[in-house]
Amino acid sequence: MRRGLTAVRRIFITAAITALVMWGLLYAPTPYLVYEPGIAVPVEPMISLESGVPADGGQFLLTAVKLIEPNLWGVMKASVNRDRDVYQKSSVFGNYTKEQYAERLTVIMEGSQYDAVEAAYRYLKVPYEVKTEAIVITDIIRIADQPVGRLRAGDKLLRLEGGEPFESVEDAADQVIEALEKKARGALESVMMEIEREGKQMMMELEPSATYTDGAAESDEKRLALLLGAKSFVELRTVEATHKEQRLSISAGEIGGPSAGLVFTLGAIDLLTEGDLTQGARIAATGTISPEGKVGAIGGIKQKVVSTSGEDAELFLVPKANERDALGKAKSIKTDMKIVGVDTLQEALDAIAAFASNR
Repeated sequence: MRRGLTAVRRIFITAAITALVMWGLLYAPTPYLVYEPGIAVPVEPMISLESGVPADGGQFLLTAVKLIEPNLWGVMKASVNRDRDVYQKSSVFGNYTKEQYAERLTVIMEGSQYDAVEAAYRYLKVPYEVKTEAIVITDIIRIADQPVGRLRAGDKLLRLEGGEPFESVEDAADQVIEALEKKARGALESVMMEIEREGKQMMMELEPSATYTDGAAESDEKRLALLLGAKSFVELRTVEATHKEQRLSISAGEIGGPSAGLVFTLGAIDLLTEGDLTQGARIAATGTISPEGKVGAIGGIKQKVVSTSGEDAELFLVPKANERDALGKAKSIKTDMKIVGVDTLQEALDAIAAFASNR
């Protein structure tokens, strides 16, 4: 009888350990994130002209990585999969929650869309006007995981109480610093700033600090950032062509981040010019872009090579800073897709022309 009980006890213990191990592998949260190949989709449906002119024959592909929160088994599989990269959550999210991080990427994407449109207008010498709608905090300063100021990532800085809307980060810096100087002299009782947080407008009182009087600050913009406890800003602007038929709009849905800037600009130029810029080819592109046409580095390049190759892209334009990694990945998966690194919009257009002439 005792031997029977011992056998039953062993069965129960084994089952409990097995269940615990399976729970740990499949359900226990981990401190890791995995970057894996995501989408590579035509950018043309995301860009439209107010005149309604459709895109021409070829396709520009926008590519984005997929970010997942895996279980332990997923982490183990990803660590031996050459198409995936494993990162600590803290190295990606920083001090933000997943929701806050996603919101931050959405804000950055919105700003990058306007930069892309402006880059296209500048390149084609299309007359346009720029109007700043808001200045958005994209990152804040923290000490011991606590914000040093009252502002939060995603807050929109609108205006000082009774003042005109901020026209730029520099304009905001000038207005705020001048107002605080007046308060320091006793000419103002308080300095109130109107902000928008999560869709609601509110007033926030600003106080002079040692940061504000620091003459060693590099610029008024830097002084403003330190004063507000912010690391970085982005200007949400409307970029509108003078002539109605040349006005562009971009709708990227839930795609976040700035890495689609280059492909948006190329798609915009294709819409605004005669003929097919791709000359019938499937061309993928990734990289940030400035209004001046400078292309910047991005993350997840290995995953993007996999996804664009899987969608039969013939040419993949990548930032010059990412070219080496992209070429290495292309070689490892034995793709015929041509990869070209570029530093500027002009180099990207030259690469497209050269590729088309050799097809």
